Amino acid sequence: MAGKPAKDQQHGKADKPRIIYIKAKGHHGGGHHGGAWKVAYADFVTAMMALFIVLWVLGASDKKFKSGLAHYFREPGVFSGSRGIIPNGGQDKLGAGVIQAPSLEVLESYLKKELSELKELVNAQDQVPVTVTSEGLLVEIIDKDKQAFFEVSSADVKPIMRKVLEILVRQIKETPHKLVIGGHTDARPYHDQAYYSNWELSAARALNTRRTLEELGFASQRIEQVIGYADRKLRNPKDPMSSENRRISILVLPMAKEESKESP
Repeated sequence: MAGKPAKDQQHGKADKPRIIYIKAKGHHGGGHHGGAWKVAYADFVTAMMALFIVLWVLGASDKKFKSGLAHYFREPGVFSGSRGIIPNGGQDKLGAGVIQAPSLEVLESYLKKELSELKELVNAQDQVPVTVTSEGLLVEIIDKDKQAFFEVSSADVKPIMRKVLEILVRQIKETPHKLVIGGHTDARPYHDQAYYSNWELSAARALNTRRTLEELGFASQRIEQVIGYADRKLRNPKDPMSSENRRISILVLPMAKEESKESP
């Protein structure tokens, strides 16, 4: 006995499963929820930082600092592969592109700034003048009546002088500059069993300055000369007995004259 045909079969159609399609809309460009605004915001922040730095430099009261900074950025070849702050230009480890060593004018401004902040120093500008000369950057450590850097008739370096030398080493340690160190006395005749004349006293003070620099981390091979001048190069010739004639002179040789044997 034949069964009753299905409704679809009556119309000549067989049952077929229905297929449902789901379409997902893609996000092209992210609309207002994308990351493009982050790039624009980063550019804005960078521009604002640059603006604030420029305003800060323009508002700085230290003229030497501003002139030194300007000179530093005007120097050609700052990012060249030439000798830089790291010995041998850092070519062994870092490759090309090491920043070039600061000029003597920049070093002058840095040294003056640090010395002026040394509280133990009575008068930095008067006792440790720093000057760019035709021979190089001259740093003089001068005895005064109120403050001396060596004990009387002694070559022992006082703690205050060691702090001055620490600042010098910190600024030039990683540069290729070489030094010439000179010891000077006044014209007062001096004799005793240890240092029987001003020649020995001035030379011993210069040698102890060299030794202290090396103890603080300055490379010995970068000290070009150590000389005792006695009273032959008076700072104040009009008053040969003046305390300012008793001093240590440290000449930072310029890069173009590294091999120079000239003394301060």
